[in-house]
Amino acid sequence: MIAAIWLGSAVFLMLSASAVFRVSPDATVAADAVGAMLTRWHYIALAAPLVLFALELRHVRRLVLLVLFVAVILAAAQAFADLQIRAIRAWSMTPVSALGREDPVRKRFGALHGASMSLLLLQAISAAIVVAARQRKMEETRVMSNWNEQQDNIVYKVVMNHEEQYSIWPADRENALGWIDAGFQGNKQECLAHIEQVWTDMRPLSLRKKMEESDSH
Repeated sequence: MIAAIWLGSAVFLMLSASAVFRVSPDATVAADAVGAMLTRWHYIALAAPLVLFALELRHVRRLVLLVLFVAVILAAAQAFADLQIRAIRAWSMTPVSALGREDPVRKRFGALHGASMSLLLLQAISAAIVVAARQRKMEETRVMSNWNEQQDNIVYKVVMNHEEQYSIWPADRENALGWIDAGFQGNKQECLAHIEQVWTDMRPLSLRKKMEESDSH
């Protein structure tokens, strides 16, 4: 849920910023609106990966942890770039949009703005990677859960080979070569519990006989 909100917020901000500058007749007004959105975005950009990083520590998935660590750095870098942008706007006596294209202040402003948007895009990519990884984990958990459920519904039988070694086998299938029924059926856990009770000597029959012969001599 946190990863989805993080990704959705990044995509929404990119689309909204583009739309605001496109429809606004005044670049200064548009910049103010986008700046207000960015202020709120920085809280999400820093908090979301930090929270997800703490949660992911339990799973120790290195790729996800690395992506989240990079996302925090990207968020901090973007916040710094946006602070520089605000400082330029505050110091400039003339609106930045009214400055000449070759003006050093406007060039620096444009470079910082481009860097901020690039960092936002990279954060959106990071969020998408984390969302995909978490979705994959959920799918793997669901598949494993279904598999375990199916396994629990299978009826097994306890089988034994010529060395009196025990195993389990699906009750509706013909025994593998060299194995015979040991007279017990149930689910997997029941069969394994039965084997634990009856298979008290793990030595193969041939080894037991050989050791008995040695003891008799």
